[in-house]
Amino acid sequence: MSRIVPPLCMLLALAMVIVGFGLWVVGPPEPNIDLHRARVTGDASYEEVLESQLCRRQQHRKWLLICLFAGSGLFTVLALISMRGAESGHE
Repeated sequence: MSRIVPPLCMLLALAMVIVGFGLWVVGPPEPNIDLHRARVTGDASYEEVLESQLCRRQQHRKWLLICLFAGSGLFTVLALISMRGAESGHE
């Protein structure tokens, strides 16, 4: 069982880095047509709601990126630690 943990952790770390960079390349959420329409018509309350939703989506994206890259680093460290533990256990 301990022989499968390091490669599995490295595979998960690689997958998280790939997804993280893919999400980073796509770009942040942009204002939708409803927000532009609310700005043009002067509907301040609807504009405020849509802007807060946009801000929330942008913050969720930022936290997702942070978690993906931090998780990747964590899985890499875990893989390296488990490799050292597997090597010392065989001696």
